[in-house]
Amino acid sequence: MAETLAKRTPGVGRIIGAGITGGIIVDLFLILTRSAPFPGIYMIIASGLVGPAAFASSWYIALGIALHLIISIVWAAIYAAIFLRLFPKLPWWGNAVIFGVVVMLGMQVLLLGKHLEPAFPTGAGLVTVLIAHVVFFALPVAYILRNDL
Repeated sequence: MAETLAKRTPGVGRIIGAGITGGIIVDLFLILTRSAPFPGIYMIIASGLVGPAAFASSWYIALGIALHLIISIVWAAIYAAIFLRLFPKLPWWGNAVIFGVVVMLGMQVLLLGKHLEPAFPTGAGLVTVLIAHVVFFALPVAYILRNDL
């Protein structure tokens, strides 16, 4: 039975749960370290979809939260579809570290492309976003989906 559980395909519910968990944990880290202003971070996220109007009303905070959770779920689905099988010899946390770096790079490209970030982070900012995406997003996602290899 243990072998069967270890080789099952992750269900949609597990992927959604992993994405939401990772999204909440990374947000808490960024907010508590003051790397992302609360609630302004969610208006910034919403502005990627609706433009400057997102800063006109606090109603856009909910949109930003929803968008962030959707993005987190999409990344968890990418992890389940690709990273669980990409490096089968690595332990789950090894895959998570590689995944976290990919997520960080992907998000930076998205933020720069939408002009939500002025430049690619350097120095302490780069360390913070790496820690955020590897430790506080990728590791929780990978931990939840670790038995789905």
